Amino acid sequence: MDKTYRDILKWGDKREQKIDDATLKVIKEIFSLSDETIANKHLFGDTEVKLEKKISLSEKQINDLKELAGDENILTDDFSRANFSYGKYYSDLLFLRKGIIPTPPDVVIAPKSHNDVIKLLTYCNHNKIPIIPVGGQSSVTRGVETPQGGIALDLTKHLNQVLDVNEINMTANVQAGMFGPAFEEHLNKLGYSCGHFPQSFEYSTVGGWVAARGAGQASTGYGKIDDMIVALKVVTPAGVIENKDYPANAEAWDTYPLFVGSEGTLGVITEVIMKIRNLRPENTKYASFVFKSFESATKAMREIMQSDFGTPHLFRISDPEETDIAFKTKGFEEKFSNKVLKALGYLPGKRCLMFVSVEGDASYTKFVKKNIKKTAKKNTGFYIGSGPTKNWLEQRYSSAYMREPLMDIGIMTDTIETAVTWENLLSLHASVRTYVKKREKIVLMSHISHVYTNGANLYFTFLSPMEKGNEEDDYKQFHKGLVDTIHSNNGSLSHHHGIGRVMASRMKDAVSEEVIKAMQAVKNHFDPNGIMNPGGMLGLK
Repeated sequence: MDKTYRDILKWGDKREQKIDDATLKVIKEIFSLSDETIANKHLFGDTEVKLEKKISLSEKQINDLKELAGDENILTDDFSRANFSYGKYYSDLLFLRKGIIPTPPDVVIAPKSHNDVIKLLTYCNHNKIPIIPVGGQSSVTRGVETPQGGIALDLTKHLNQVLDVNEINMTANVQAGMFGPAFEEHLNKLGYSCGHFPQSFEYSTVGGWVAARGAGQASTGYGKIDDMIVALKVVTPAGVIENKDYPANAEAWDTYPLFVGSEGTLGVITEVIMKIRNLRPENTKYASFVFKSFESATKAMREIMQSDFGTPHLFRISDPEETDIAFKTKGFEEKFSNKVLKALGYLPGKRCLMFVSVEGDASYTKFVKKNIKKTAKKNTGFYIGSGPTKNWLEQRYSSAYMREPLMDIGIMTDTIETAVTWENLLSLHASVRTYVKKREKIVLMSHISHVYTNGANLYFTFLSPMEKGNEEDDYKQFHKGLVDTIHSNNGSLSHHHGIGRVMASRMKDAVSEEVIKAMQAVKNHFDPNGIMNPGGMLGLK
């Protein structure tokens, strides 16, 4: 059977994902979709993959690469090249559905070892061949595209092992191409956890977490990936960079943070030494609350973070629209408990859900949960038990895979996120809602899920009918206005998705000219011939 573009664009379980009946009912009501519209799939992407762009590398170069990496580790067929052309940005998926791949990589290479990576980068640097490190391809910032062709370096085929778990230092040395679940399973067998669970966890890699400077659902307790890294091994065109696994030092500048968030522009991360955590699920405490308003929920969240009694690990608020959608799709609106909540003043369109988990020693988790409940109650938080939080955790990753079936029925769906201080959070949230709601028939769900003493992230998910025949331009115009609104209301360009090519042109708005010059100088040193993930990443040349 011929392989199609749909085989590439589907994320997660490659079997067809379906929208459950309750969710589909809500979507049909909101967007006035007919059964006929649901049945007639839009831009389904089921045509055979055929690339127009031929391989631009010479036969000699291909043979040289085969000698370096092994014939069995090099792919040049159309499907493999297409498969490594895009990540998971909305426009990436639109192009795949339309069969548009103007600049695929020339070859896909899977290095067998760190030394293979050195050989390949040395060769590519000498011959000025672009090279793009690739992990799980979960980038939503156009971070793994190959606008100049070259080599897509697949780190997942071979560089996917835990090299060492040091139980004295409580660290793990792991290769960059290892997927999250395999890493976590390895640690769990020894009684540990990595503590890092982004929404892309099931299909993203350790190296990708570092390169994108990501955050997981427990970041409020454990920190972002920045806070978990002890040491890195990176191959750059200028040489290998490797730091020692000291707990801290004052040996002038630390160089390894340069590669955290570098998104493949400086070199190839091959190994990561990470902190690990004790796995004590029997001690974890869960709590769920409903608040009367977004304002009271965020106030409680801030007070908890600024207290001295400890912090939760999972810490999440859904705004009123996200809360209402959750209640509708879970059938809560029809239940007697909903009538009780409304009678107590927890009203649709205003109320907000909060999910909490606390990990660690049993006495600690009990103490922190007790104080969280007290703070929540003081701010209109109504305790609804541990069940809703546990239920949310069970479907934590699957919601991301609903994008494909939603696009199948003509629904534009994407996300954008930012970091903002507490003093600006409510006004930014309100301004984004004002901008988005100017568009007819649109759902905007917002949540906070990474929390700090001085602020938090805001994560927006939007759904709206596509402008059929003008899908790409419609999306780009809408997205630009969204970024403009966030920027003008004191939000960062990103909290954890990264910059990639999507936000690259906005870097001049986010940082000073001197910062960009410094970044470019670093780029020029480590990558003098500009072969590492070229084509506008991070606003660099």
